[in-house]
Amino acid sequence: MLRDEPETYADALYPVMGPAIRKSIMHALRNFSQQINEAVEHSVSPKGLKWRWQASRAGIPFGEYVLQKTMRYRVEQAYLISRENGLLVDHVHHESSKIKDSDAVSAMFTAIQDFVKESFSPDRTGRLESADMGEFTLWAVHGPHALLVCVIRGVPPKSLRADLSAILERIHFRYGDAIREYKGDTSTIPDVEVELERCLQFEAREESGKARKGPPVPIVILLLLLVFAAVVLGVRNWLYAQELEKLDAALSATPGIYVTSIDRSGGDFAVRGLKDPLAIGVLDVAESLDIPADRISASMQPFQSLQPEILAARAAQIFGKPESVNFTVSGTTLHVIGEAPWAWRQALQSRFSSLAGVDQLDLSGLQGSDRQQFADRVVSLNERKFFFRDGVSLVEGDEEKLREFASELAKLLDDARGFGYSVSVMATGSADSIGDPASNAALADRRAAFAARILAANGIDARIMRQRELRTSDGEPQQDVSQRFVQIDLQLESLPDLP
Repeated sequence: MLRDEPETYADALYPVMGPAIRKSIMHALRNFSQQINEAVEHSVSPKGLKWRWQASRAGIPFGEYVLQKTMRYRVEQAYLISRENGLLVDHVHHESSKIKDSDAVSAMFTAIQDFVKESFSPDRTGRLESADMGEFTLWAVHGPHALLVCVIRGVPPKSLRADLSAILERIHFRYGDAIREYKGDTSTIPDVEVELERCLQFEAREESGKARKGPPVPIVILLLLLVFAAVVLGVRNWLYAQELEKLDAALSATPGIYVTSIDRSGGDFAVRGLKDPLAIGVLDVAESLDIPADRISASMQPFQSLQPEILAARAAQIFGKPESVNFTVSGTTLHVIGEAPWAWRQALQSRFSSLAGVDQLDLSGLQGSDRQQFADRVVSLNERKFFFRDGVSLVEGDEEKLREFASELAKLLDDARGFGYSVSVMATGSADSIGDPASNAALADRRAAFAARILAANGIDARIMRQRELRTSDGEPQQDVSQRFVQIDLQLESLPDLP
């Protein structure tokens, strides 16, 4: 019976066997593809600007023109036609597709189908399955009761026929009886349009690799990022190298620091070497170059530097340099410039040889800040006169003044050597013109000797005193108390510097 009526059994098994066969073929033939950029992406590229100009000349929307240029294929329209009477059951299409009269199209295709059977198939079993019309292709998928005709833009793959057959099988499965008895009433086949719209979902665009002559955009972006990263790393590495050179030069120029090695790890620096305790720190040098201290690790061993700047700093530390004094070192000579107390000068002279690296002391630029005061004290005590009533008897009050003077002079002599001076004390006696010259000379000597004894009683070395020749008044002999005196003269002399 199957041999006698094969078509009847084929129509009965069509809705069941079709999906299984289609699924098997679909798994064997389907290939994965990648869509290219949409019209928005093309609109900003050089090619997109060219297409925009061509679309305006053709008088069609830019999006549609891009679609034509990038589309490999797309199902533009789908017609469901009854095989029993050739009536159009339903029709769907994309909004951009231009449709005039779907019923006329359906009738024309049915007429063509019958013409093919009559003219080219003697047993009337032949059927038209595809036709090319310019940029469109018509595919006809035949079912037991209906014919699915799709208008396709471009060149569709063979696997698309299996997908369209699956849709037609689904329609027969749901509406087979209704289509067989269809007389033009669409209400008998509800929602068939939903099934037909599945046909419009089939489309494929040009692969992105074919659309570009150059490498893919992601690869270009990746390469640009790698180049940018390499440039950034290179620039940063160069900047770190510059910092290393500056740090090395600054440390080498810093007195009291000797660098044995300086290494860089990324942006961090490791410094090794020797450092005098009086030298500035490695971190301070780095910060002066705007290099953060947290990027520096220093391992410095102590040593005693003989560089001039360090020797001057060490001298200031050892000898307690006054603020008004400056030290400089040239060769092995310590130069001292400024003003300082004479006692400090004397201490420096006695101790400078203990400073390693210094053999000579230059004090030519050092002034004694308190030496002039001492000289003023000498001037205030110089040429003091003490008067006598007669003989070697001082007038009332002058003996006490002489003793006070002797005490003050003794202090002056004690301070003199501390200021680098020696003081000579001279007592000169004087008498008036009453009496003979020999007597007056002897009297003047006794008065000088009297003053000398009082000075000696206050600790003043008599050896530093001398008596001068007699001084007498000119003119007529007369008693004159103003000529009866002893005068104490002081002579200031500088002592030689200590060796």
